[in-house]
Amino acid sequence: MLIHKNQYRRSIWKNGQGFTDEIAIYPATASLAKGDFLWRLSSAHINQAAPFSLFPEHDRVLMILEGDGIRMLHRFQEGDPEEAVEIPRGEAYEFPGNVPTRCEPLGGAITDFSIFTRTGQVELTHEIKTLDAGETFVWTPSGRWNFAYAMSGEARVQSTQLNEGNTYATDSNEATFEVGKFGAQLFLISLASEQK
Repeated sequence: MLIHKNQYRRSIWKNGQGFTDEIAIYPATASLAKGDFLWRLSSAHINQAAPFSLFPEHDRVLMILEGDGIRMLHRFQEGDPEEAVEIPRGEAYEFPGNVPTRCEPLGGAITDFSIFTRTGQVELTHEIKTLDAGETFVWTPSGRWNFAYAMSGEARVQSTQLNEGNTYATDSNEATFEVGKFGAQLFLISLASEQK
């Protein structure tokens, strides 16, 4: 199933200081404001230094899609100095959602991709896959919920055209990508519930 970028749902950050485009959430009745989701995929545009919302029950993965990267500053214990780490474009970074965190774009505005998973309840795997023009790639995800986000380029997958900025969702254990003439870079995400 194709999720076109025009279908992403825009909502206000939990802390009210920005916007996020929600790509997918589970369960579908959950909301960002309530924080009652098992997992959530989203993208946000950040054009200035800002605090991140706290998500005490979730872990996070952040990847920069556009821009020069971002500096993340975490305060793991009250009273301790902040710990800083710089995240370049195209590198996935994992951190706990319950830690006070703020960010500083390194060279102007950035666009990110975020994965939220409820701590201890979701098995997550993710991978950035760079594909050459004309290549055929067979993806064999193992999750209950699987997503391929087109970071750049284009491909056909199961007779569906996947262009940059759009997402392909599947619960199948196999998907074949036929890459277009400019190549493609995909962010592959698989999620499974660990609840018994």
